[in-house]
Amino acid sequence: MITPNSHGAHLSEDQLIGERDPGTRAHLSTCAECQVRAEGWRNTAVAARQVSAELAGEFRTPSFDALLGDVAGMPWAAPAEVPRRAWRESLVLTAALARMQLRLLPRALIPLSALGFAGCVLLALRMPHSGSTAAVFGLAVTLVFQLGTLAICLPHTDPRLELFAALPIPPTVVFACRLVLVLAADTALALLASLPTSESGATAGFSAMVAGWLGPALLASGVGVACAVWRSPQVGSIAGAVVWLLGVAASSDSGPARRIGAFVEPLWSTSAVTLALAAVLLVVAVAGMRRPQYSVVVG
Repeated sequence: MITPNSHGAHLSEDQLIGERDPGTRAHLSTCAECQVRAEGWRNTAVAARQVSAELAGEFRTPSFDALLGDVAGMPWAAPAEVPRRAWRESLVLTAALARMQLRLLPRALIPLSALGFAGCVLLALRMPHSGSTAAVFGLAVTLVFQLGTLAICLPHTDPRLELFAALPIPPTVVFACRLVLVLAADTALALLASLPTSESGATAGFSAMVAGWLGPALLASGVGVACAVWRSPQVGSIAGAVVWLLGVAASSDSGPARRIGAFVEPLWSTSAVTLALAAVLLVVAVAGMRRPQYSVVVG
């Protein structure tokens, strides 16, 4: 079929350039004028390709590294070209990282922690003065510690997610900064809470009050955080709750609960072994941030 055009009964420009159907090929084989026009289009295409090759050269897709560039401080930059930061720059970077971690924490965590420690003080002050005051105060403080440390393991702020893992600072450093920030804040608040409790006339002094919660709080938090990082936040919460309940059993005076918590009793104190075990668990949790996390978080 011949399309009407300015050339009369001959082929149109689209028929000469585009894909040719049987009717077009049949007409082209018998029409000398259309053959001349088709040959002209072929010569034009060859000339255009030659000019393009001379001006731009052969097209090659650039490599990923060349496309990104060797920017100092970026993960793909050569280590030898990254300048060593001065200690002032390191402090500024650390402060900025800590400030950003505060913004990533749940907004309710700070007021809940403050209320939790205030509740620990009220609980200790309302108890009869006895030798169990430090133990009960320690259990309450340990529970507040676990609240803070498990809050930094929420899935939507996991440093191993693709977006966070693409930043220049590795996920292990980010998580370690977040963990140290929360533990330091909780420790400072717990020390402040221990002051009025020890000065209220209770049988336990300040050092005994601190010893009642420091080791257990770090141990229970270490267990919960390690399980949350290596498995899931739900598993970490369950593991932390089990350790806390064992601590409750170990702190009881007698009965079946005492026998159940007997095997954890040597660790439910502030000793070199407890602190070392808690430190190992926290290091294991930080090391778990080296494993990539590709889970899609909804919401």
